Amino acid sequence: MTCTMDWSGLLPELMELMLDRLTHISDHFHFASVCSSWKSVTIKYGYHRRHLPRQLPVLMLPDKDNTEARNFLSLSSGKCYGFHIPEIHRKWCGGSSQGWLITVDESTGEIQLFNPVSRSRVLLPSLSTFYLQPEYIEDPHPSDYISKAALSANPCRTLDYVILAIVGHDEKLAYYQSGADKWINMRTNLILFEDVIYYKGLFYAVCYYGAVLSYDFSFEPPIETLITGRSTEGRTCDMYYLVESLGELLLVLRHFNDTVPNKTVRFEVCKLDERKREWIQMKSIGDRILFLGYGCSTSIAAQDFPECKRNSIYFNDDYCYRFLDPPIRYRDIGVFDFENESVESFYDDSLSTWTTPSYWITPIYPYLFHCIEA
Repeated sequence: MTCTMDWSGLLPELMELMLDRLTHISDHFHFASVCSSWKSVTIKYGYHRRHLPRQLPVLMLPDKDNTEARNFLSLSSGKCYGFHIPEIHRKWCGGSSQGWLITVDESTGEIQLFNPVSRSRVLLPSLSTFYLQPEYIEDPHPSDYISKAALSANPCRTLDYVILAIVGHDEKLAYYQSGADKWINMRTNLILFEDVIYYKGLFYAVCYYGAVLSYDFSFEPPIETLITGRSTEGRTCDMYYLVESLGELLLVLRHFNDTVPNKTVRFEVCKLDERKREWIQMKSIGDRILFLGYGCSTSIAAQDFPECKRNSIYFNDDYCYRFLDPPIRYRDIGVFDFENESVESFYDDSLSTWTTPSYWITPIYPYLFHCIEA
């Protein structure tokens, strides 16, 4: 006689004990996909327990052959996992912040926040609300719209948030406050911003020559403060990044090879002395791992992720090739080891075929379940 188990009727207390044993966010998604009752328990578990540690970023790889499928590289397993995501097909991604992508539809000008894990989205005012310089509206590259953006808060957690973005060919700042009907250009004389971040209640931005400014949105209009001035030596690196790490604000300088175009060879890292408003160079980042790249940079504690190299920087391509012919290729990807100052690849899959950037995405739990609750 065959006995069939009705797994949907399993006691919630038993399911919670099972969830206690699962420490990776992907396991919780698989658990929730069994049936509606398991999904309901997973959602409630996430909001009340929240025991999962911060998750390891995954690398969303470029689309291949112009399809609606996207692959996500897991550094934990070294494997790629494919997902059908039509919501971002033929859309330019202007960055990743708090697990969300900000995308621009090149044909309609529609801008949205999209969470590739929960598949939820938030529509934002379109490109028509930007003040864009006419010289590149006629023949724009997608990166001319939004190149990077940062969120002040997770839209699944609060309805009160701000997005600060680097926009336009001259890379100025514009912001959107939740509930508004347009984007507003930041009142500043500076241009050529390279990165933005939200840190300790303020937005920070770094310019082409290394000047760093903060923006306080508790005032209207936002107050701009110069934190550190531009380098007296001019531009001293090829890329600047701002990263929060272990409660500190870091400025990372990326250097390319002098003879091989756009090939990363080393990094420098400085931390901000907030009292003196000066950068202190670090010889090592110790028990940290940084993730740098197009649209998003983040940091984790190495002790929580032994599968990754401590004292290292994982990076993907962050250089715009719109002026090159043949078409753009994004292929500078690897890991920089501070201890021996070496660079090696952590992923190789015909990178020369990539014509859009890849993006680091950090899944945030439990808010990612919020929009799939129904």
